[in-house]
Amino acid sequence: MSGSRFAAVEAVLWARAGVAPTEHFVTLASGPRVRVQDVGEGPPVVFVHGAMNGGTSWFELIGRLPGFRCLAIDRPGCGLSEPVLGAAGLAEVGAVKAYADRLIPEVLDALGIKRAAVVATSFGGLFAFRGAAAHPDRIERITEFSWPMGAPMDKVTMSLRLGAVPGMRRLMPRIPMARPALRAMLRQIGLRRALATGKFSDEMLDWFLALLHDTDTMANELRSTPGVITPIAGLNRAMLLTDAELGRVTMPVQLLWGDEDPNGGLDIARSFASRLPDSRLVMLDRAGHAPWIDEPDRCATLLAGFLSGPE
Repeated sequence: MSGSRFAAVEAVLWARAGVAPTEHFVTLASGPRVRVQDVGEGPPVVFVHGAMNGGTSWFELIGRLPGFRCLAIDRPGCGLSEPVLGAAGLAEVGAVKAYADRLIPEVLDALGIKRAAVVATSFGGLFAFRGAAAHPDRIERITEFSWPMGAPMDKVTMSLRLGAVPGMRRLMPRIPMARPALRAMLRQIGLRRALATGKFSDEMLDWFLALLHDTDTMANELRSTPGVITPIAGLNRAMLLTDAELGRVTMPVQLLWGDEDPNGGLDIARSFASRLPDSRLVMLDRAGHAPWIDEPDRCATLLAGFLSGPE
């Protein structure tokens, strides 16, 4: 691992956003030491990234959110955070769910924060919704960007299926990912338009390559949750959020969903929104799995308005 090289590439992105985060390392009650990048002052907002990613993935959105204390975490095992439960990981789906139930409350406890809003995407959505169902007193409101883990999937990409093959889980982290291969993977998971337009920039590609090459993120993610995606069936249906669980997510929820997200389209978005007690769905035209990259200004405006709204 080359933390200094990773940090140098990361600093380029934060400079582009015009902000300089303060870095904290906090130890969670369950054990891992977790990195938090802290930007701004105001009501606290915790940002939870997707699979094989890091807190800096939110830099463009955070740079457009004055008036809030933005707390971008590297989930355990990702970026510069320690792995969850050491090398053993979370072999059973039940352990993944229990981990998702407690992660955000543990982060808030470690930071001395009683209650916060949460912004999440993709695999990070599992932590937002399960954390809210288990601890509704700790999460004030949720904004979810596009498809969350816990909703059904329209399509499970080949890269996700390959990563679920036991031999490939061990092999993939050892093979340096070239730039063209990374671009192909990102197109598969829903960033096709962002890459084509240049909104997912060369500097962002540099950061993602550094994340995969200079940290243990890929190895930790593939090892820690082997039961979430299966090579043949795709998404393990045991991961789906039940109506009873979503019924306990009683705080306001905003869904900002890209209409070109290959993981789940309009039908899944509408169905998921209908199962939440207090939700509002906004479909974003010509946006993919990371709509804050496709439409950063609009997403920041929608997010800031929601975060500032009444209970």
